[in-house]
Amino acid sequence: MFEQAAAASQLLVLGALVRSGIPDALSAGPLSAEQLAERTGLHADALFRTLRCVALQGYFRLRNDGRFEHNSRSRALCSGRLSRAREFLLYSSSGSNLAAWSAFEHALRTGRSPFDHVHGMNVWEWFDRHADEREIFAHTMMGISVADAPVIARIYPFRELHSVCDVGGGRGTLLSELLIRHSHLRGVLYETEGVLDSARPLLEARGVLNRVRLSPGDFFDSVPTGADAYLLKNILHDWSDERCATILRNVRDAAGKHGRVLIAESLLERYSRDPLAVPADLQMMVACSDGRERSQVEFQNLLIKGGFKLERLFSYPTISVLEGVAA
Repeated sequence: MFEQAAAASQLLVLGALVRSGIPDALSAGPLSAEQLAERTGLHADALFRTLRCVALQGYFRLRNDGRFEHNSRSRALCSGRLSRAREFLLYSSSGSNLAAWSAFEHALRTGRSPFDHVHGMNVWEWFDRHADEREIFAHTMMGISVADAPVIARIYPFRELHSVCDVGGGRGTLLSELLIRHSHLRGVLYETEGVLDSARPLLEARGVLNRVRLSPGDFFDSVPTGADAYLLKNILHDWSDERCATILRNVRDAAGKHGRVLIAESLLERYSRDPLAVPADLQMMVACSDGRERSQVEFQNLLIKGGFKLERLFSYPTISVLEGVAA
């Protein structure tokens, strides 16, 4: 019980250490609290007491000579890691997210998002007004895609396709992985104009920019035509059934009679004990106005509303792909 009570404070402490640059400062080797304080502008005694505590909790290591050094968990919080663990921690410990969680009882009483209640706007409107947090969130999603992309590329038979449109595909982390692993594929990255501008360097660095068409737009308005399949990864869990149906109908209009929709999401059955999907569902309840993780049947119902039927399911413990074809 004590550990649970201290969990929130641990998140805040780790977030403060990351924002203060402690993990990066230790990248070159062990340092004392005094040396770290001098390099980061922090208070030496407060920093020592803080690091001593988080070392007991499994982050960093306090050596016998009094200096602190990295262990595998704290090293993951350094800048530039593909996992984006640093950004995930910064997003989770951000003031806007914590303020929403502090009003969790609002969700219990009303079933509505505490984020909207506290901030007077939804999380997407908030990101539009706070570019720094939007950037941290984008990197967090990139980290999740780095983990999921190889699985998606492997479990679905992309050899059956010639082209795929990644709808709301961010900076192209997933799409680039698909194109690298399936050299015959060509891709369309459908995102807002600003996101596409930042996607170019990533696609170019991964050597696939010449096989990608960058298409700007809003999936609530329309979706570009011409692809064999339309990929929606972790898109639908952000929205209500009605909004999801709008997205899927737009995909159906673009896909035509022979196109497919590929929904890549975690499947959360009602009595699941999944240690990732169950807590993620609470985060969706807190942060997104109508967001939720869904079961296979719930996705099937969404597909029907969007003009599709479930054709095949490719499941994996962390991410699954539901294939819909025109009904």
